[in-house]
Amino acid sequence: MLNRLSIFQKLFYFLLLMVGIFVIAFWSIYNLNVKDIQLEMSRNKMNDVRLMASQLSTQFEQVLMNTITLSQDSSIRDYPYILKFGDKYSRYEGKLSIIDKLAINAASTSWNNRVTLYYTDEQELVSSANSPSIAPLDLSASKVNEWTVRMDEGGGGYYSYIMKTHISELLIEVSVSLENLKKMMEPYNSGTPLLYDAGQSVFIRKESRFLEDAYPKIASEISGESGSFLFQDQGTEYLVHYMKCAMLDLYFLDFHPRSQFIRPISRNNQYFIYAVLIVVAGVIFYTLLLRRQVQKPVNVLRRAINRFDRGDLSSRVATLHAHEFRMLGNSFNRMAENTQRLIEQVLFYELEVKEAKLKQYQAQINPHFLFNCLNYIQSKASVKDHQAVTAMTLHLGSYCRYIQKIELIDSTLLEEITFVEHFLSIIQLRKREISFDIHIPEHMYGYRVPRMILQPLVENCIKHGIEPGMEQGVVTITAEETDNGLQIIVKDNGAGMTEGRLLAVRRHMNDFIHQDETLGTGIRNVNQRIRLYFGKSSGLAVESMPSGGTCYRIHIDNGEDNNAANSAG
Repeated sequence: MLNRLSIFQKLFYFLLLMVGIFVIAFWSIYNLNVKDIQLEMSRNKMNDVRLMASQLSTQFEQVLMNTITLSQDSSIRDYPYILKFGDKYSRYEGKLSIIDKLAINAASTSWNNRVTLYYTDEQELVSSANSPSIAPLDLSASKVNEWTVRMDEGGGGYYSYIMKTHISELLIEVSVSLENLKKMMEPYNSGTPLLYDAGQSVFIRKESRFLEDAYPKIASEISGESGSFLFQDQGTEYLVHYMKCAMLDLYFLDFHPRSQFIRPISRNNQYFIYAVLIVVAGVIFYTLLLRRQVQKPVNVLRRAINRFDRGDLSSRVATLHAHEFRMLGNSFNRMAENTQRLIEQVLFYELEVKEAKLKQYQAQINPHFLFNCLNYIQSKASVKDHQAVTAMTLHLGSYCRYIQKIELIDSTLLEEITFVEHFLSIIQLRKREISFDIHIPEHMYGYRVPRMILQPLVENCIKHGIEPGMEQGVVTITAEETDNGLQIIVKDNGAGMTEGRLLAVRRHMNDFIHQDETLGTGIRNVNQRIRLYFGKSSGLAVESMPSGGTCYRIHIDNGEDNNAANSAG
């Protein structure tokens, strides 16, 4: 069925499928976002409610602490004595002093409050207000050491706290008008605030927003120190958060319409859906328009590619009107024109690689090196130094046996290191000032590497690094495993190279064609053989500085084995 559909029909159905998937995914994400937003808003609301409950508790505590401090005042404690033994003037002066202190105490907090002193034995009452708006204290019906709310018929009232002091005949009453609590709720605009005294089932509110029968339902939902619940009134669903004050049995409640939580995201999502539908409609229209502008150029390109695939390298594409396909046609034409040149370059590169291998094999036995070894044997034999003759003969025999195995492309790292040890031992027999240090972990001996990749580097260290300095020289060979292969390091402590020569050597290593005869072929052959064997990510790196020695790093990346040459080269 799908094979019979054109690419544009497939594209059209694919767009419809993507729109369906997008709508389902968008609806799921929308529900998750609504839940997350409600949870986050609920946390923020609870923080606001906690802050208001804390402020209420702080205000009640401050009023109470000021009253406790007032009870320790000497004028208040001494006033009963003045009432009993003082004259009229001293009683008047003492009462004025107490009234002044009560007034100062009432003004020390942001809440307007009234403090009344009851001297029960003397039947004396002293208040901070000259014209109190509250009823006198009824000791028989009043609770001591507890905040009590008293309401009047007009919805007003006050909170009262009666305190017994260490003076048995003195009671102190502090009264806080409910208007203070209502004013404190006025700046609160995060939601609709409401206060509920659970001890006396009294609601304190700024305005009557809910029906009267709603308050018993609200009271029945409150339990514990804090929490939240859903409440519906007059067709509106509210999310209610509440928190109990620490000083008294008073709850602060916040009412917020639930629809306001999701209204912004719902509106934005609707706009986004409209925009997506417009974009989808535009894409469908543009797809149908492309059907006419794409089908013909595709057929032309297909016929030209088929001719090219059958071996007609002269196949070309005529000029196409559509800009994008004109670019494709020009690219195809350039590809066809460059194919022959590319084939020639590949063949030339293969010839260069074979030539490099041939030069490497031809240079395996350096006649001058062999002559020096034989000359050393002759000179040591003439003085009957049989130990030196034996050592040179054994090392030279092993050296020659290894390099004569031309048919083998690679060897183990152990075999390559053993061959280099023979070479360095021959050099050390002839030149005592040259020493070597080789550290290769035993578990790396089995790695397969191209043959003769270390000897040219060691020879460079001796010939161009150590010998020009005429000083004690050391050739060090180490190996370590990396994340995707291994690294072999060959370095010396010789003369090093200048920056200009180092750059020339690095360029020479990466040239496909041997251009600078003065630099030789040893390092270049090693680099190309490693890349041919292991892939382009492997190779040789050279680091050097004047009088700082030279370091050769062979990096072998096992990750490209599939793309590298096989054991046959």
